Amino acid sequence: MPEQPHFEADFVRHSVSGYRSYAEIAGSENPTAPFDPEQQLIPDLTEAGKALAELEAEKFFAALDPQDTTVFFVSSNEARALETANIYRKIAHEKGFEVQRPEHVRSEIAAQIGGGEIRTLDTLSPNYTNMLYSTIFNPEKTLAGVNIDAMDADTKRKWDEGRAIIQADDRGSWGANFHAHSVAMKEIFPEIKTSGELFETSFKNMMRLVRFGQKKTEEAGTEKNVKVLGFSHENYVLAALERYFQEQGMKNCEVIRFAVDDAAEKSAIRGTFRGKTADIE
Repeated sequence: MPEQPHFEADFVRHSVSGYRSYAEIAGSENPTAPFDPEQQLIPDLTEAGKALAELEAEKFFAALDPQDTTVFFVSSNEARALETANIYRKIAHEKGFEVQRPEHVRSEIAAQIGGGEIRTLDTLSPNYTNMLYSTIFNPEKTLAGVNIDAMDADTKRKWDEGRAIIQADDRGSWGANFHAHSVAMKEIFPEIKTSGELFETSFKNMMRLVRFGQKKTEEAGTEKNVKVLGFSHENYVLAALERYFQEQGMKNCEVIRFAVDDAAEKSAIRGTFRGKTADIE
């Protein structure tokens, strides 16, 4: 057993998915509808996505010791993140890890998918109030089935203006387009939260949760290390990846790790991504 419990929070981008609920809304008679986390098409992971998550989960837990590590699962409220988390959760059990159970998972879909052991967090969830705020950033190669005819004249004008931005500089992925063009897109759709705004809100809230987790681990006096595994999306970390690691985007099932370094002069949160380490704050 470790002399003092160590706390780490690893955030994992969801695995490969079909974005079925997004596509259903985009092709409906109301393509501007909000995303409803309790009305999702499941499963959303593709077969390739399931296989990738299983492979990465096996590798992830092979690097840990179930005798000295306990695991706690949190997730976005979207099916692709919850399904990825559930694959990791099942493999954690198979490997003999203690999985901490939250008092409440906070959503019906989490209860349905995660066996009562995955808690959803708003901080990790996009919670789109208008699905066009996501669809507008799709690269041309994945943009299909949007019911443009169902848009009113003003929305259609804004859609065309926004798509012109993407067509003029298509970076090839949703995340790259979002990070590069969210500021310009906000001029058209003011409700969109830019990459920088998500850094100031969601990402910094996530760092507060890391500090809270460290504090609760110390107070609990547990003998085991505590590993929080959070499953989410790349939009809220894109600006941080560029700022702290000089990296662009997250691959499916890629991990960014955070831990509080109490030995640092100001008790910094230390992040690790693609072999690079940086003090976050």
